[in-house]
Amino acid sequence: MTQIDLYESIVRRIADLSEESLQQLSQHIAFLKWQEEQWREWDDDELRFDLDEDSAGPLTAPASQPSRWVFDLIEQFDQATVTATQSSQGMEVRVAPAVCGLEQRLSIWQHPPTAGAAVVQYQVDVPMGVNRLRFRAKVGIRDGSLIAESPDNYLAFRFYVNGMRLWSATKNSVAWDDVSVDLPSLAGQPVTIQLVTDGLGDARWNWAVWGTPLLIGE
Repeated sequence: MTQIDLYESIVRRIADLSEESLQQLSQHIAFLKWQEEQWREWDDDELRFDLDEDSAGPLTAPASQPSRWVFDLIEQFDQATVTATQSSQGMEVRVAPAVCGLEQRLSIWQHPPTAGAAVVQYQVDVPMGVNRLRFRAKVGIRDGSLIAESPDNYLAFRFYVNGMRLWSATKNSVAWDDVSVDLPSLAGQPVTIQLVTDGLGDARWNWAVWGTPLLIGE
């Protein structure tokens, strides 16, 4: 099917929709446009895998770029499970725009509970052809939080794969920090991904967010 045929098919289907469905479609299109804008904030050099540093000889552009597989954790949020390691009191987990350091991104909000940690878990089937896998995201604390006024109040972010912690960081500043984690070869395997936030005993102002979280494979 050509692009023109696809457009015509979509238009025919839209013409048969009810007013309520048209409103839902408009909202979904707005979300897709927003999502594409978020993706463009990662430039291609940030999303691609670099050539091996120890490669011999001059660097030359490959004849064809490898295909990229992307698992968008925000797009798949409805399939995730949300739990607390202790009580869920005070926990808030949802998808919404978030502003950190005056920069807005579509994000997973993950305010930890008053005690213990918040866990967002995904079950991911990595395709057979994916030989290299990376997790990319930005972590932040939303503007308006007063966490920085308490020097001893830190928030922990953690990233787990199949129960193993591959990355963690603590912060108490309202700004975005980059996260880039190279994963082991998981081609053709079911994988458990977990995003974890922990107030470390003090959940005040722990307005934690994961901005534009992606699994990227080649």
